[in-house]
Amino acid sequence: MRIILCLGLALTLPACQPAADKADTGEAIARDAGVGDGPTGRSGRPVSKHVGNAVIPENINEGLEPTATNTAAAAPKPTNIPEQFRGRWGLTTNDCKAEFASAAKGLMVVNDSRLTFYESRGTLDRIDRWTPANRFTANYGFSGEGQTWERVITFERSANKLRRTEQGGEEGPVDLTYTACPA
Repeated sequence: MRIILCLGLALTLPACQPAADKADTGEAIARDAGVGDGPTGRSGRPVSKHVGNAVIPENINEGLEPTATNTAAAAPKPTNIPEQFRGRWGLTTNDCKAEFASAAKGLMVVNDSRLTFYESRGTLDRIDRWTPANRFTANYGFSGEGQTWERVITFERSANKLRRTEQGGEEGPVDLTYTACPA
């Protein structure tokens, strides 16, 4: 009976610990479980709990250290087609020549909000993803030959080449590489 009573008393002791000791225990448990430096899962230098009578400023950063993910300023998502993707792009060199303009079926003209092809036009609807240097994915509303449709198109630029890929549609996946037309 004494053993059961002692065991019961030992189990209730952690519940009687002062709040500061509970926090220390919680942090130790979290740390042992691999969850940051404390029960919140934060990582970085811990904030001292023993500050005496000092006033802790409201804007304290709570000891979080900068990481690569939170220090790199995220580039704002564009609202138009980024400049590096704009211009006249041809599938062949003849697509870029003025004397073949009426038959330039491989010419794609990209401006700030529109894609123009031989028999269709696509207007920028929304931007899905982009990598500032060279990749851009967006949804376009198309019209041409009396029909309308939507497509999600990804452009990837490398020097004077522009790769256009898209999924779906009646024609299946599209994967074309254009060359920039001379200015």
